[in-house]
Formats: sequence, structure tokens, C-alpha cells
Amino acid sequence: MSKVPGSCGLPILGDKSIDFYRDPVQFVTKNIQHNKSRVFCARFLNVPTVFIGCNETIQRLLTDGSEYTELGYKQFMGEIFGDNILFTDGEMARDLRGSLSQLFCSDSLNSYQTTISRIVEDRVHELKCRCEVSLYSFMKSLCTEICLSLFLGMDFKDAEETTNQIVGLTTTHWHGIISVPVSIKLPLTGGSSFCKALEAKDHLLNIIKQKKCSCETSHFPDRIQRCPHACQEEFVDNHLLLFSSALVPKALSSILTSLFIQIGSLQTDKQTDLAEDVETLESMLLEVQRLFPPFIGGRRVAKQDFNLNGYHIPKGHALVYMSYHSHRDPRIFQFSDQFDPERWKTANAEDKDRIFCFGAGPRGCIGQKLVGNILKTIVQELTQKYHITVKEGQDLSHKWLPVTRPKSEVKVKFTGKTGS
Repeated sequence: MSKVPGSCGLPILGDKSIDFYRDPVQFVTKNIQHNKSRVFCARFLNVPTVFIGCNETIQRLLTDGSEYTELGYKQFMGEIFGDNILFTDGEMARDLRGSLSQLFCSDSLNSYQTTISRIVEDRVHELKCRCEVSLYSFMKSLCTEICLSLFLGMDFKDAEETTNQIVGLTTTHWHGIISVPVSIKLPLTGGSSFCKALEAKDHLLNIIKQKKCSCETSHFPDRIQRCPHACQEEFVDNHLLLFSSALVPKALSSILTSLFIQIGSLQTDKQTDLAEDVETLESMLLEVQRLFPPFIGGRRVAKQDFNLNGYHIPKGHALVYMSYHSHRDPRIFQFSDQFDPERWKTANAEDKDRIFCFGAGPRGCIGQKLVGNILKTIVQELTQKYHITVKEGQDLSHKWLPVTRPKSEVKVKFTGKTGS
């Protein structure tokens, strides 16, 4: 086994967290070039950390390596979310996954589609009154309505005041997730973002308790109460909190924003192909997720010494896998920085498992099919009704944290098609 190149540095003094958060893509790119390796080590969050930008190594980490690692998120987000599937490992994780899987089976997905389609059709119809839209803001609003309607049974039309309150709470909750996990109330400030997030969590849990009793049998809150672990009230409440959090609509909005920026550069006939051909749409979605993953990476912690694709990983070391860099690994994707959806029909037709936006292996996102259904419904409805144009002269460069999105609000124009 080889030693991972690079240096973990001294505690605190050698920590590179600030450099990473300033620009994670540049930080990893620079270290890959310096170490002449897509796998290197550095000190991050004051922990010796192996950074991985090699596609094959990440694939092995998320599949075979899951036996030797744990997620390591609980210390950062455990208090914000409470116990749930994100913070379990081993047999418990498999047990919870099996329990929750019925929420995302074909029958359940079909029952959710009516709600998804209704909301998308209504919001797309409303675009006729607007000549120009801030793309990310529009997508975030749309995806938030879909997620809260699905997971909490909200009705945005009949309960505007309540829905606005819940949207505000989920936003405050989200800000706590991305803040330093220290709950401190300071005079005149009203408390840290983390402290405010904990208060928002309590309010959201109270709303969840109310919603569980009022939803129809086809809705998500009712279905989760019929899961094998539903006798444990905390299991139901904490997972409804997780699914209805801002994490999901943020990820959806990120993908859709990147996708419609690309769609806006296509000619009218190409946009028509996208609306009518499912294979073309799937290729576009794969390529957008390859180049612009909503979350640029993930984290694991080694439970024991183990061999990862020829590298020795010591017990206690963290592993940060960079989806952004692995998706641009030239050993897997030729012309890796080039946007080319056709690659998924030719050279990379068998490489769908090389995209790690939503993880992979036994800990891959349990709701990937639902995510796919939401994305396809929105794209098909918009491209069938409108021709999309990105306003010229805008800054289309990206920022990467906490989710991938343009640095500036990108304006797009939706021009109605004849007969739509």
C-alpha cells in the first residue's frame, strides 16, 4: 500500500479549513497539481484528512469502503436534525434504510406525482404574466413548494400565512446547518445562527406533529407513519424534519439552474428535442450533474486502518471526496471540462454509476428516483410551453458552497410557444 501524498500539518497551525472554504475547487485543484496526485492529504477541520478527486477511488470508497468508514456528520448536524438515517452506520443504517424504502417504491412515487404535476403546471402557467425571471430564485421557490407540499402536506394556496411561516423556519434552520455548530446567545444579537436554527427546529417539530394527524392517506406524512419503525415517534418526526428541510429544494434548485443555463444556449429545435425525447433529457441531466454537482463532495471517517485503492488510510482520518473533481477526471471522461450530453449515449453510456451527486453504494440517496421525477416534470413542462433564453452579458461563473449556483442572479426569459 502507498502512503497518501501531502502533509496533514500541525494541529490548529497547519489547518487548511479557511483555504478550503474560501474556494474549495481552487484549493483541491491546486493541491492535485502540487502533489501530482488526485488523492492527497491535508489538515481540515483540524483533522488529518484525505482529499479524493479520483473517480475510481471515490467509487471504491462509497461501495467497498463503506464497511470501514462512518459518515461523520453527526458532530456537525446531529443537534440540528436529531437522530435519523444520516447519522447511523452499519446494521442500524441498513435497518432504517429498509424501513424508509417503502416511501420511495413505485406505488408511493406514483401517488406523489399528482401533487408534483399540479404544482409545476400552476407555477409554469403563472410565468405568462412575467417577461423575465431570476432563475435560481424561481427554481428555489418552486422546489420549496413541491417539497413542503409532499413531505408535510402543505397547501400553498389555501394557507399562505402558514406556508410563509414554515418557509421562513426552514430557511433559518438551513442557516444553522451551514454555520459554526456553537449555540451562543449574545446580547442585542438575538443569538447565533446555530442557536436560531435550534429554535426553528423546535417550531418545525411542533408543526410536524400537527401535520401528521391531518394528512390524507396517500400523502408522505401518513405513509411514513406506516413504516416498520413508526411506533417510535422520534423516528417519524426527525425524518419528516430531514425530508422537509431546505437541503432537498436547494439541491433541486442547483441542478435546475445549471440545466436551464445550458438549455438557454440551445437553438429552438434542440429545446424541442429536450421536451419530447426522454433519452435526450436524461443525457442533459447527467451532464449537468457531472459538471455542476449540487454538493461538490461528501465526508467519511475511517473506523479502522484500511486499504483504499492502493492507499493506506489510518484509523481516525477523515476522507473528503470531491464529486466536482471526480466528475472531471480525464481517465473516465474525455474532454472532461466540455459540456457534452452526447457522451452519455456513446463513450460513457455505461458510466452512470460514476456520478456521485447523491452518493453511491449502500449509502446512496434513498430518494434519487423521486428527485429524478421532480426534475423531469419541471424541465418537460417548461420546455413544452416555453422557449428559454438566457439574457446576454451576465456573469455565469459559479460559487460552490453551500450549494453550487451562479455567483449572481441569472435572468432568463420564457417566451411562450404557439399553441401552449
